[in-house]
Amino acid sequence: MSNQRTRQLQKRFSDIIHGNVKLEQRSNDCRLFLEGLCVQVDPVKCANDIVASRHGLPALQQAMRSDLRTEFLNGLALNVLEFLLRAEMGGDVLNSVIVNIVDPPIFWNEFHRAFENGTLDQRAQRVFAKVLSYLLKMTSRDTTTYRNLASRPSILGKLINSDQQEVREEGYLINHILSTNGIASTDMADFDFVPGGRHDNDFVDFRKIAILPTADELSSNKNPALRRASYLDDPEGKKTRVADYLDNTFRLLRDDMMHELKEDTDIALKKKQGRQRGLVINGIKVVDIYAGPENRRTRWGLMLQCDSDLPILKGVQEEDRKRFLRDDHRGSRVLRHQSLACLIGDGEIVGLGTIHRDEELLAENPPIIVFQMEGQISLSKALPQLKTTKRLRFIQIDCAVFAFEPVLKALKRMRVLPLSEEILFWEDGNEMASPPVVVTRITGPLTRNPWIDLKPLLRTPNSIVLDISQVSSLLAGLEQRVSLIQGPPGTGKSFIGALLAKALHMYTSQAILVVCYTNHALDQFLEDLIGIGIPRKDIVRFGSRAKPALEDLSVHNLRRQGAKRSKAEWAVINEMKYNASVHLSKLQVSLTTLLSSQPSPETLLAHIKSKDPEFFHAFRVPDPEDMMQFVGRKGKVVDETFLIREWMQGGDARMFKYEPHVQAAHRIWSMDKNRRQLKVEEWRSDILRRVVEDLCTAGELYNSCQDDLSRQFGKVLVEQLRTKRIIGCTTTGAAKFAEDIRAASPDVLLVEEAGEILESHVITALSRTTSQMILIGDHKQLRPKVKNYALTVEKGEGYDLNRSLFERLVLKGFPHVTLSAQHRMRPEISALIRALTYPDLKDAPKTKNRDDIRGVQSNVIFVNHNHPEDEDNRISDGADGGSTTSKQNTYEVKMVLRIVRYLAQQGYGSDKIVILTPYLGQLSHLRDALKKETDPILNDLDSGDLSRAGLLMDTNSEKKKTRIRLATIDNYQGEESDIVVASLCRSNPSNSIGFMDSPERLNVLISRARDGLILIGNSATFERSKKGGKLWTDFLNLMRKGGYVFGGFPVKCEKHPHKRRVLEQPEDFDAYAPDGGCTEPCGMLLECNVHPCSLNCHPPRAAPNQPNLHAATLCRTLLRGKCSAGAHTITWQCRAGRPSDCTQCKSEMNRLKQLAEHDQKVKEEREAAQRAHQLRMLELEAKLRSERKAYEELQRAKEEQKKKVESPTASCVIQ
Repeated sequence: MSNQRTRQLQKRFSDIIHGNVKLEQRSNDCRLFLEGLCVQVDPVKCANDIVASRHGLPALQQAMRSDLRTEFLNGLALNVLEFLLRAEMGGDVLNSVIVNIVDPPIFWNEFHRAFENGTLDQRAQRVFAKVLSYLLKMTSRDTTTYRNLASRPSILGKLINSDQQEVREEGYLINHILSTNGIASTDMADFDFVPGGRHDNDFVDFRKIAILPTADELSSNKNPALRRASYLDDPEGKKTRVADYLDNTFRLLRDDMMHELKEDTDIALKKKQGRQRGLVINGIKVVDIYAGPENRRTRWGLMLQCDSDLPILKGVQEEDRKRFLRDDHRGSRVLRHQSLACLIGDGEIVGLGTIHRDEELLAENPPIIVFQMEGQISLSKALPQLKTTKRLRFIQIDCAVFAFEPVLKALKRMRVLPLSEEILFWEDGNEMASPPVVVTRITGPLTRNPWIDLKPLLRTPNSIVLDISQVSSLLAGLEQRVSLIQGPPGTGKSFIGALLAKALHMYTSQAILVVCYTNHALDQFLEDLIGIGIPRKDIVRFGSRAKPALEDLSVHNLRRQGAKRSKAEWAVINEMKYNASVHLSKLQVSLTTLLSSQPSPETLLAHIKSKDPEFFHAFRVPDPEDMMQFVGRKGKVVDETFLIREWMQGGDARMFKYEPHVQAAHRIWSMDKNRRQLKVEEWRSDILRRVVEDLCTAGELYNSCQDDLSRQFGKVLVEQLRTKRIIGCTTTGAAKFAEDIRAASPDVLLVEEAGEILESHVITALSRTTSQMILIGDHKQLRPKVKNYALTVEKGEGYDLNRSLFERLVLKGFPHVTLSAQHRMRPEISALIRALTYPDLKDAPKTKNRDDIRGVQSNVIFVNHNHPEDEDNRISDGADGGSTTSKQNTYEVKMVLRIVRYLAQQGYGSDKIVILTPYLGQLSHLRDALKKETDPILNDLDSGDLSRAGLLMDTNSEKKKTRIRLATIDNYQGEESDIVVASLCRSNPSNSIGFMDSPERLNVLISRARDGLILIGNSATFERSKKGGKLWTDFLNLMRKGGYVFGGFPVKCEKHPHKRRVLEQPEDFDAYAPDGGCTEPCGMLLECNVHPCSLNCHPPRAAPNQPNLHAATLCRTLLRGKCSAGAHTITWQCRAGRPSDCTQCKSEMNRLKQLAEHDQKVKEEREAAQRAHQLRMLELEAKLRSERKAYEELQRAKEEQKKKVESPTASCVIQ
């Protein structure tokens, strides 16, 4: 539109509302007026001008009634409403404008009829929904008329079932408004903070909210209803404080889960850039219902068959596939059990669920995946889409939902809050309540004599005498219903916890639930309990990953022991199994029906008989007279579906068109083919909806039966748990096994490291029988971890999700005891945290007079440099202000590697060293560099973070390497090491240090080391930081005052103490301290006491009080001399001694011997040949004589015969 045209329209609009020009009834004048309204610059000013002028509202009302055609509703009228709704001021001004358009309802009636009839286009549908929700939210007018309209199924149903996300969202909001008629007008005035109505999974009652989000919730951009922490301190809210507390705790924790989950799904849908971490399968279809093998049923799921084989399984032999998936480290990672997954249909989210890993089905070719969806809403929307979607994609989402789900479920189950007087209602001046059982056998003697030896009272293996702060903490833990014990670094918090557990175990019959943040911390605490004398048989441990030494405590051992059940119990179980089988059959039938083709005419007739009787009557085939039959085309007998089939195909009633009931249904039979198809689709949708409802109902009932069966089988475990006095678990385990633990009725909750545990995790560990809670932690160390930075204390928005219950109560003024003597750090290190954080902290005697770290000029070192950091886009550090990337520093990685190698040369084993860094990117970089020489060991938390980023690959080295610990600062809280080497990473011209501005993080970093603290960083970046500059300036001034800041790594030679150097570059280590000393020759005599060590100077001892390395080092000096024969020069190593034989002589002797042996052999062979020849000649001569003799005998015989023939006389005589 040209500028001139715009100015003309603006003038026409202004002239009319100010009465300069009368608005004529002609539609063209009205159209120009409305066009002039739409080209106004500011909708707020426009609305004000309309209301301010006495001509404005009548003119607008007249213009909006001037044309009620569909084209107008989808065009100009739509533009007007859309423009006006942009006036976000609300209030009476816009109310007046909107109300004058819709009342009297001449325009409004046509508008909502068009919506009901389906003649509005998509944009107009969105505007209609927004106008309707706006009318319902008006607080100063009677909205009854609009409520009645919105309640119509033809309105509300279409809104909620729309194929447009925006329309559905408005529908959810409208449905929420209709269902919350009793909400006070003051609450209704600000919908941003009122729960319910944002999407199909937003309800006033948080217990109705499904843990996993629906597709609509994931697509929604509306902010959730979250209350700020200060809301719970409102004195006027005491009556509902517990309910509000549970509600907000649930919503905040779930929103933290949603933050990561939504980010991952956006990446999967390509709505956001990022690395897709989970498996993506293109092409998948629903084939059946899964419920596990008959003898081991599970909750039901959908069996999804892949169109083709999984890439990782290609090449694996058919008989090896199951073993590969179960045992091979590559196969076992594929589609892990209970991991989250998302179904995508035609580019849109169909639904979320979890994977039930069945290796038998995964091993098939093509594989079958079991996908379990929860929640009626998600299922009812996903199932129809599974039938109609042409192309399904299956995307695994690597979000740790398993860490949230048990706690969220436990919160939904909570109806009361034990110890709420202390948790929510404590005020300064309130009297501290005592627990039901006070251990006076301990508190009495300890109160009378704080220095008493506890060994005889607690029957401990060793003598125990406490200091005053430890006595106060022990008394608080035994005498208060809720006690808070603050333990600064190294003060022995766990030791006090173990003493409390031992006292309660010995002198009461109470069961204690011990909760820790990590499996590692849990194992340490349980070992402390065993070490202090609590029998192993009284302890049970929930969860996995226990130390081998504690495997006998596992709850799995209790489950294996089993127990006998009565006949009545088996009868109940069998009844449950039967009911489950009935619901499973219905499930399978419903799915088969759902996946089948379109409903038949018979099915449609059966449906409309009750749902649309007018149509059913119109399609009734009359009964023939006299037992005859009606015959249609080609002699086919007419059945009861004849008329409905003809009608569906667009035909008439043919031979029945003159039947009275057909004539009476003229409206139905006169419908055009389009309207008929729409009606049939409506019936089919109704039938599909009913099938889906049946399937959802059957699935819900089946799962309920399975849950009942699990509880029934779990009763045996509960009985066994009740025989245990100590139940140990992590915070997640406490929620995951909440039902079993609650049934075991623990009386006391003891929480270790309570300062780094979310409040939600603590309260879900409470059961109805909990009468005492002991929180041991330190609110001045790191806060609990959350995914969504916007919810943190550091962000400052007031939600304070990462403020622990421990910290909240301390800040509220709740009495707490602080331990005062630290037993970990040498004084140089403890002085730092004393100056920054704990002014009253004292050093225990055993921390003093320790040996200095060998090979360095100081026990505390800050290596200062200006080498820049790098971005690491492979992984994000969400705690770093919600950053989507991480940081790394190549220079610091190289320096760390050389420092660790140098410390090893001084005799420090890798078990004495830990490497820390704030950032996951740097952690990954360090791991890659270190694994060339060592085997870097990560804890479970860091491994999980790197694994989710795809940066943790197995390193199966054939050569066994030295192991060294490597961790982020956040995941090393509660740990300690002799020497800490820390890479601070940050070094940039903008002086940005991210989450390193946190005093709690710095506190944890500098308090992990017992003997040596080595930091590498850019001091200028940290000191000039806007947010954390003062903190780091104070810290670095302390370091400078102690002489701990260096321009490189300050080494000194232990053998030549005057040889000192600051190594600024990684290469300097090779140049100036190649063997851990200096560049001078070593010179010390070796084991032979004759020759000196030929190496560069190096430490003479592996550790203090260890023998001199040279005394055990064999001398390899080469010596020379003549052999005993005096013929050759020989060499030998000193360590081996002069050889008794000359190798050259020996070689010559061997040569001569071989030559003699060869000559002898030749001679023997020649003589043997001669003998053989003579023998052959003798044989020939004998043979010749024999042949000659035979010849002679033959000749004589011939002659004699001849003589006989020649003599006749002789012949006669013979006769």
